[in-house]
Amino acid sequence: MTQCSFPINYTLFVTSRDKCIQYIFISSACVFRRKTEDGILLESSPKPNNELSYSIEKYECEVWLRDNAKETDCKYTIVRPYITYGNTRIPFGIAPLARYHWTIVARIMNDKPMFVWDNGTALCTLTHTEDFAYNFVQLYLNKKAFNEDINFVGDQVYSWQEMLETLYELLDKDKKNIVSIPTKKIARILPCYKEFLIGDRSLNAVFDNTKLKECIPNYKQNISLKKGLEMILIYYKEHNFLNGIDYKYDARIDKLIKKENGINFDFIDYLNAHRIKDRVTYSIYRNWGETQLNQLRILFHGIKKIMRLK
Repeated sequence: MTQCSFPINYTLFVTSRDKCIQYIFISSACVFRRKTEDGILLESSPKPNNELSYSIEKYECEVWLRDNAKETDCKYTIVRPYITYGNTRIPFGIAPLARYHWTIVARIMNDKPMFVWDNGTALCTLTHTEDFAYNFVQLYLNKKAFNEDINFVGDQVYSWQEMLETLYELLDKDKKNIVSIPTKKIARILPCYKEFLIGDRSLNAVFDNTKLKECIPNYKQNISLKKGLEMILIYYKEHNFLNGIDYKYDARIDKLIKKENGINFDFIDYLNAHRIKDRVTYSIYRNWGETQLNQLRILFHGIKKIMRLK
């Protein structure tokens, strides 16, 4: 057997294929090609999205799983979620590090602008993790799901502008502070976000979930975006804002806003708990270009390697 280039399923499948009845692989709805003519995406819609390496690698896993499942009695189920979010993740397309999503809230509360791309008109499908989990467990040993691929998404579709405006409303802040910037300009200023922005977030992401509902008649999606965001705000407050502030992200967005409208923003100690490292990190990512940062990383790793050899 040939191992796929994105080794999510290889070890688990090989070790379990003769010992279990069903193998569930969590792929991604990003596997689909996303041209305008593709419209609402069915399980049979064209794949992969050649603009996104993540899509290609997930698709390769799907192909590998189907091909190798023929050699065993173990049934497979491929599920394709899109954006799932929960208590630690604000479902914004270009976000801070995991568990640092209070950074977005802190910016909004301190009247620093947030941004959308191309007027925030691209559509996204959002599913709360509680709804995902309730529906997911109904696939276990579900014969309707055997050897099937399923768009594992909900019915709640929003534009990115609507998603961000909902958060602003909950925080009682002025939505005029949302700045629209062309995708290509964001990609040029912040190339670290280029591939996912151009290959996914700037494109409509609407999926047909008829097959999912046929497989699990008790399907439900109870948590609205507003309710989900309320839960996130409460959770962060009750858990000491989790990991704190992602000052790399904060600095990058300040740099982006400065390039777009000329307004200069500086470091803010949002939680009154910053370290010198945070201020230095902010300063570097606010003032240096991504190319310079990459060169610095290479230099730093080279020095570390030399030091280990001594």
